[in-house]
Amino acid sequence: MQKKPVEDVPEKLKTTMKQFLEQSAQGNSTGTQFTVEEVAYYAGQEFYECEFKGRMKRLRGSDTTGQMLARIKKDYSSVIRKY
Repeated sequence: MQKKPVEDVPEKLKTTMKQFLEQSAQGNSTGTQFTVEEVAYYAGQEFYECEFKGRMKRLRGSDTTGQMLARIKKDYSSVIRKY
C-alpha cells in the first residue's frame, strides 16, 4: 500500500497568500512584488487561521514589511484577508 505524500501546509499557505496578493495587485502600474516570508497558522475545522509576515517591493525602489491576518479554506480555494 502506498502512502499519500505529506502536504507541506506552511509552504502551501505561503504560496496561496502570495497568489492572492498578486491577483489583488493586477493592473497596478507600480510593479509591486510580494514575498511571503513566514506563516503561523491554526488548523480549524474548515479553514486555516493564518498570520503572515511579508515584504512588498515596488520597482521604483521603495519597500516595506508587514503582517497580515487571513483565513484560508482547507482546499486553498478561498482567501479572506482580515488585515
